[in-house]
Parts: sequence; C-alpha cells; structure tokens
Amino acid sequence: MTTTISSPKRLRGVRLLPALARDPVEACTRAALADGGLARLRIGPIQVYVVSHPDYIRRVLVTNAGNYTKGRIMDGIRVALGSGLFTADGALWKQQRRLMQPAFAHTQRDHVASVTVDAWQRRMSGWETSGPVDLLAEFMSLNVEVILDVLFSTSIGPDRTRRLLDLSDAVFAGMAKQLPAFVLPGWVPVPGRGRYRQAVADLGAEIHAIIDERRAEGPRGDLLDSLLEARDPESGETMSDQQIRDEIFTLFMAGYESTATSVTWTCYLLLARRPDALGRLREEIDRVLGGRVPAVADLDQLPYLGQVVAEGLRLYPAFPMYFRSATEADQLGERTIPAGAQLIVSPYATHRDPDYWPNPEEFDPERFSPEADSRARRTAYYPFGMGQRRCIGEPMSLTIALLTLAALTQRFELTLATDRPARGRYAMTYQPRNGLPTYVTPRGQPAE
Repeated sequence: MTTTISSPKRLRGVRLLPALARDPVEACTRAALADGGLARLRIGPIQVYVVSHPDYIRRVLVTNAGNYTKGRIMDGIRVALGSGLFTADGALWKQQRRLMQPAFAHTQRDHVASVTVDAWQRRMSGWETSGPVDLLAEFMSLNVEVILDVLFSTSIGPDRTRRLLDLSDAVFAGMAKQLPAFVLPGWVPVPGRGRYRQAVADLGAEIHAIIDERRAEGPRGDLLDSLLEARDPESGETMSDQQIRDEIFTLFMAGYESTATSVTWTCYLLLARRPDALGRLREEIDRVLGGRVPAVADLDQLPYLGQVVAEGLRLYPAFPMYFRSATEADQLGERTIPAGAQLIVSPYATHRDPDYWPNPEEFDPERFSPEADSRARRTAYYPFGMGQRRCIGEPMSLTIALLTLAALTQRFELTLATDRPARGRYAMTYQPRNGLPTYVTPRGQPAE
C-alpha cells in the first residue's frame, strides 16, 4: 500500500467546489471508493481527506477518537446549533453527555411509540387519496408533532408547524451551503450566509417561544423537565439557559428531519426496486398484527420490518457525512494524516464499499437476516455513528421509523406517482430532491 494519499484528477483544484456544490455526498463517495477508502481533495494548498474504509473509520471514531475533534469544520453549523451535543468537543461534550444520558433513559420507548402511533393514525385518517401524497412532507410534519410531544409534552397548530418546517428547511439548506467554507480561508465570503443567520434567528425565536410557553405551565415529566433537572454526577452542575437552548435546538433539528428522510428513502426503495420485499413486509405485518394498531411490544415479532429499515439506513444513513479535524498527525493504515487535517467521514461511502457489501447499490433486506454473514454489519455499518459519539437519539429514531413504516404498510397500498428515479439533495441529511409523491389507496381500517 502506498504511503501517498491520492487526489482524484476529476476533483482537483477548482473542479472541487462545483462538484461539492452539485452533490457533495456523491462527489465524496466516488473519491473515497476510487482510492481505497481514503482520498485527498485539494484546492491549492488546502487539503481535505475523505475517509470511508472501515479500518480507518474505527481508528478515527473509536480507537483514536480523542485525536479527532469537530474542529473548525463545524463553525458554520455552530451558528445554528451553538454548543449542543452534536457540535461540542472535549470537556464540554463529556459533561453534556453525562447530563443528557439519564434524560434519554427517562424518555421511555413506550411513550415515543404511543405518541408516534397516535399521531400517525390521525394523519393517515385525514389523507385525501384522490391525488398523490408527498410522503416526505407527511413524514416531516408527523415527526415535528412527535418530537414536540417528546420534548415539551405539547402540540402546535398546522400553521405554526408549517412555519417551523419552512424555517428548519432554510436552516438545513444554510448549513449545507457552509460545506465549502471549511476548505476556504475564513475571510472568503460564502454565498447565502446572511440568509442562513436570519433563518437561524427566526427559528431560534420560535423554539424559545415554545420553551417559554412550556416552562410557564410547570413540570410535566417530559424531556425538557429532565434536562432542566439534570445534574452532572461529577460536578453537581445543571445546564445554563443557553445550553438548554442549544440542546433543544439540536434535538429538534436532528430528531424530526433525519428520521423522516430515512423512512422516505426506505419507502422509495421498496416501491421502486423491491415490490416483492414490500409484499413480504405486508404479509408479516398482517400476520402479526391481525388488523390491530401496531405497538412497541410488536416490534420484536416483526423481524423483516427490522431488516427493511436497517437496509434502508445502509443505503441512506441518517447523516451521510460527518466532519472531523486531526489534532495531531496520525496513521491510517500505512498512510499519514497530517496535524490539522480536515476530514470527511462518509458512512454513505462505507455502506457502498463492494469489498464488504456485494452488489452494494441493490436494496436487499436479506443482508440483515440472522442467517446472513455478519462481517459487514459488524465492521462496515454505522448509520448512527460509532464509538462514544454514537447518536444518543438512536433508539427513539428507530422506534419512530419502525412504527411509521408498519402503520403505513398496514393501512395503504402505495404506488409511486412518477417513474423518474429519485435523486438526492444534500442538506446535512440527504433528502429525495423532489420529495416522494405517492398514490395511497386504503386497505381498510385497522381495529382500535
């Protein structure tokens, strides 16, 4: 193995920024997989390393994770998320993780499931089925309702929900546009930065208003109460109001959008590529549920549902790229990452590595069956991250995804409204660019 990290010719120099602007996920994936899971992207003297080989991923995220901080790559994202758990580093991150872990343990899976199923049954009952339904938009609205209930034990009207979604979309789009900023000097202006900051301010005002309204009502035993009451077991400190804001903002942004996007892609993959898998999934759900509304206790009896969601997350992980900065020089295999290097960690690319996933672009839930070879699942699968910074909301996200797909499959026949292949749009997550317009035909109402 060479000690030189190659730079793909098609992504050198000034070609890099247009490629990143068009589709950074695909650009980084092509670079990484073409160069053994570690590629160097260059703009003049500035270098960024794309990492996807499972051995190197484990080095960066687990065995030498202390050497890799969020760093200045995250500066543009901190404009929105402040010092929340997603962006924090070092001692602050450790303190916040200690404070928040009990709060998430307190957020019972049964409660998340109950809120999800109730909200989903109401939403499906109100669908107008004479025309196509945009599943991405529906999942987004549903998840806002679920996340607000889990965070604040509250709900808001449709107009306010629409405003939250519009502002959140503007914030995510603004974050994504900051991506080229970490390969440029700080004095170079980034287009749209003013609009991004305004969207952050407007969304922050909405979130602050919800927090203030909720706190005025007194304790209700929700996640907000858990965060307000949390004390660091080592220092005894509680969170400041600003830290509460940063964490709530982070949980709201990460919670509703990533899960909705993942479920949307899974629906697309079932409908466009594997209608036979959809039929098998429906048979399992009908047999296990017998027409009743799904509950969290049913999930262990729906193994194929779990396989379908896991395979959807392989092809479209919640966040397709992570960002890190190397504090000191490090060895990834036989190659050297210099001190101060900026890294893009790409689960999207790792999950498509043909050395670990045969026919990697094929949607095949059987990869996650108990009988399948588990080598790839153990070493080359990390849709929620890996190591100590693995997503704290993973159990909640999976519960929402599983129950949403179960309820949808149980109640409706689905048909895509267009034959055109779905294409991704990077906005921190990786959404279907034009949503997912789908015809829905009721199969009959489940028993209450």
